[in-house]
Amino acid sequence: MNLDRLAVHARLRSNWESVDLGILLARRHWLQMAILWLLPAAAIFLLLALLFPDSPNWVATFLWWLKPMFERLPLLVLSRALFAEHISYRQALGLFRRANGRDWFSWLSWRRISFTRSFDMPVTVLENSTGKARTTRLALLHRKTASTASWLHIVGAHIEMILILGLAALFYLLIPEQLEIDWLPILSQQDPIYSWIANGSTLLIMAAVAPFYIGGGFMLYIGRRVDLEAWDIEIHFRKMRARLDSKKHAATDKSRAHDKPTVGATSALVCAVILGSAALMGTPQPALADPVTPTHAQELIDETLAEEAFHQTESVSGWRLKEFESREYRFPEWMIAFIEFLEGLGGDDEVEADTETDGAIGPLLAGIIEVLLWAIAATLVLYLLWQFRHTIRRGIGFRPRNKAGSTQQRPQTLFGLDVRSESLPDDVTAEVLKLWHSGAQREALGLLYRASLSHLISHFECDFQDHFTEAECAQLVREEAEQDARLQPALVQFFGLLTATWQQQAYAHRPPASTKLESLCDQWQSVFSPRNIPAAQNDGRATS
Repeated sequence: MNLDRLAVHARLRSNWESVDLGILLARRHWLQMAILWLLPAAAIFLLLALLFPDSPNWVATFLWWLKPMFERLPLLVLSRALFAEHISYRQALGLFRRANGRDWFSWLSWRRISFTRSFDMPVTVLENSTGKARTTRLALLHRKTASTASWLHIVGAHIEMILILGLAALFYLLIPEQLEIDWLPILSQQDPIYSWIANGSTLLIMAAVAPFYIGGGFMLYIGRRVDLEAWDIEIHFRKMRARLDSKKHAATDKSRAHDKPTVGATSALVCAVILGSAALMGTPQPALADPVTPTHAQELIDETLAEEAFHQTESVSGWRLKEFESREYRFPEWMIAFIEFLEGLGGDDEVEADTETDGAIGPLLAGIIEVLLWAIAATLVLYLLWQFRHTIRRGIGFRPRNKAGSTQQRPQTLFGLDVRSESLPDDVTAEVLKLWHSGAQREALGLLYRASLSHLISHFECDFQDHFTEAECAQLVREEAEQDARLQPALVQFFGLLTATWQQQAYAHRPPASTKLESLCDQWQSVFSPRNIPAAQNDGRATS
């Protein structure tokens, strides 16, 4: 991957900016991407039409299910175009088998209904990641983009439906009023010819929409990589290095033009030649083995195979079951009752009374589908409740309390800062001012910030996690203040101001003014004074 040949400007973009850029890139290469999507799909469509002429809808459903297999060639074309590389139709079709040779079964089974398919597919096709490495990679990439990728999928599906309905409406409007058509056979799908025409038009619409769906997901993936791997910074450094190298080479060429070979350089060259020749003469020549004729080699092979080690025999004895005569298996009563229960779910007593459908599998299949749908719905509800359990608990005002005598697991470091109480000096503000006046500005502000974190953890039970950022810690304090009266507004306001000041110092290298630091120290002594720190509670809260 050569970032110098990147066809777009590498910079940090929002998720929807990346999607918009992907659509613009897909517009430039729309024809090639659409044709490469359509060629294998049309070939399978024609083959299935010859094999199953009376099942047009099943064929269309099967092709719709194979969409992940058709999307890989346009993805390869777009990835090459991003780095200013052109790939011909013949070269792209030659890569069809290799592009679909990895994780094809999973993409056509449990991953088929994934709403982030266009965003996840580059990890498989371009990075060739599988197994645990792929799962870890996607967990990192999904942190900021999973929602946008899902909405891109939903919007793409609706656009396909709108275009299909629009094409049908356009066809209806173009029919002259004088032309009388019997719509009943067409709408009831009794004539397969019209169904094949409708499904063929649907295939063309899917091929037309697919490049934009693939391009949006691909550039969303590239935007996430630019954010994680800092491509923009790397490109700037490469340009700076190229300019420095060009100036250095120009200066070297200029100095060489004025220099002449010296006697010392000639003498060094002669000595190097003499030493190389002596080393070659002193190297021992490899000894050649005696030549072996094919007849002699065959005799040696026969003698080796005639040894006792190649003619060992071994007897193995053990117990095994006799082969009994097969007898008819009888289904358990509970299984029969369960099947009858499923048939009862899918059947209709009034319809069954008027029709003769003895032995029909329709009610049983309907019952099985109903049970599966209820199971999926219940599983989805339980998953959502578990996934958002913390948000729900905070929303209903529930705050977990520690049992008496229990110790809460507290982080020892946050974003590289030691937040243990033992690591703090006795007089925090005095040490902060001492470090500040000695010129250690970052250490002074860092001590004040980590002392605040330590007090919030030990005295107010703020549940900071190891993976939290500074902004997330400040947000947690604001949320806890709504439920915990011990967190006074002055403390919340102070911690927000201190967090912003620390971020300016730590990441932008912009220290605050001395008056502002002294003001922060005064506020720290006020909000964390002994009279504002809560005492031990009777409900078993941890204190320090």
